[in-house]
Amino acid sequence: MLIGQNTFSYRFDFGFPAVVLTSIVATDSCFYSTGIIADSIPPFNTGNIFVKFSLDGQVLIAKTLKDTLKTYETWRGNLAVVGPDRLAVSGNAKDGIRKDLLLVFNTQGDTLFSAGYPHPNYPEVTGTINRDFKKTESGYVILNYIKNPDGTGETDIELSKLDTAGRFVWSQTFGITSRDDTPHNVIVAPDGYIIAAIRDNTNIARQDYEARNHIFKIDEQGEVLWEYFSPVGELRGKEGRAIATTDGGLLVFTGQGVEVYVNPVTGQLRWHNYVFKLDSSRQEEWGVLVRDSFHAISYNNQLTSGIEIQDGSGYAVAGNLIEGTPEDGLYFNGVLAKISTEGVLLWKRYYQHIPSQRTRHYINDLAQAPDGGFIMVGEVRDTVNAPRQQGWLLKVDEYGCLVPGCELVSGVEEPKSSDDSKSSDDYGLLLYPNPVSEELRVYFSGPAGDEHHFRILDAQGREWRRFSTRLSEVTLLVEVGELPGGVYYLQCLRAGQVMRVKGFVKR
Repeated sequence: MLIGQNTFSYRFDFGFPAVVLTSIVATDSCFYSTGIIADSIPPFNTGNIFVKFSLDGQVLIAKTLKDTLKTYETWRGNLAVVGPDRLAVSGNAKDGIRKDLLLVFNTQGDTLFSAGYPHPNYPEVTGTINRDFKKTESGYVILNYIKNPDGTGETDIELSKLDTAGRFVWSQTFGITSRDDTPHNVIVAPDGYIIAAIRDNTNIARQDYEARNHIFKIDEQGEVLWEYFSPVGELRGKEGRAIATTDGGLLVFTGQGVEVYVNPVTGQLRWHNYVFKLDSSRQEEWGVLVRDSFHAISYNNQLTSGIEIQDGSGYAVAGNLIEGTPEDGLYFNGVLAKISTEGVLLWKRYYQHIPSQRTRHYINDLAQAPDGGFIMVGEVRDTVNAPRQQGWLLKVDEYGCLVPGCELVSGVEEPKSSDDSKSSDDYGLLLYPNPVSEELRVYFSGPAGDEHHFRILDAQGREWRRFSTRLSEVTLLVEVGELPGGVYYLQCLRAGQVMRVKGFVKR
């Protein structure tokens, strides 16, 4: 079964200088994705792209929606099947006025419905940003955050109801004037809707921050039925999405914050990725950090998507994690983790291309593939090679492995002392495919807290490539297409000492 699970990692530019894939939907026969493209011709307006992929990651259909007078941006990972042969995604459009955007496609990528909705109280209310949408029996609900027009500068939550033809029905605003209220997604529930949000004091404070997960349910008329807040004194934020679980509870993927000193009057919030589970009575069952082994914490760490695994074995969450130091900059890695139903972190995987140093990787959405593995979309930003912003399609097996068998040599790392007692037995190193033509997948696991260097040598001992990582577990995607055919050796070094060596053949 595992041998039959296909894995791949592809980057796409679709002929544009900038592409970001933001949503993925998996079916038994194909994958559907939407994202954002930017043209190289003035006025450089952003547009939407719809892509149909085969199960092995090949592009079957790619269609764009763009306009010289209007922008289309669908940043949130909310592409969904909304009817027979129908998919929809929400976002924002702008043609002088920022509007809510709802796009409906058929399975061939033709745009059947494109509607932009200015805020019903425009121009008093501006700056609306779409966060989510859901299809209902009677139409759609659209979730936004808005800038409150009362002059306080804080943001509020707004839920709007549309009928099946996309006509405005009603809207309701939620929030308090002394705090920012930022929505993240909406869940259709029996007799109403559940809104997952963050409430914080960043609109009025520059230090001594407060940030809490805020989840509440409203009925069909917009009346609040219940509210949940994460505990006072625990910083929770950066992301605040939730999904409904089959046991009647909620899985919330968010951030656990740390306030970092900047100067005597200013602090900064930085985040570890964090997941917690609420039961059907909204009591917290467990919480687990999905964090790195670094001492530094980044503002950019973020979980962007989560699902309940179909076989009932747990949950999967995906997003990004930052490594690096002030000396050599930041490295953004895609991250995927599996958590058991009891809240045990079973494994986590990091993925990073090595076309150049300081690349940035973002995973924006996650789905379970028909074979039990996971399909993800996002972007890769290459700081050297053009096009520098490419869409990323990533398929891994049920253990999160791009390199088959990685689950046999890895686990959740435990902190180890940074001494010189480490041996080659502490290291795992797998290469795939072998022989290789274009891209070599290097799975590495080793002691936490160390920087490890890698170099590719040919049979004569000449060095062809060099790269490094501070992560104790990572899949590195190394371009080797320019290497002449022959036998090569990948060395893993710590403090100048060779710890492991693996050979491979370049076709």
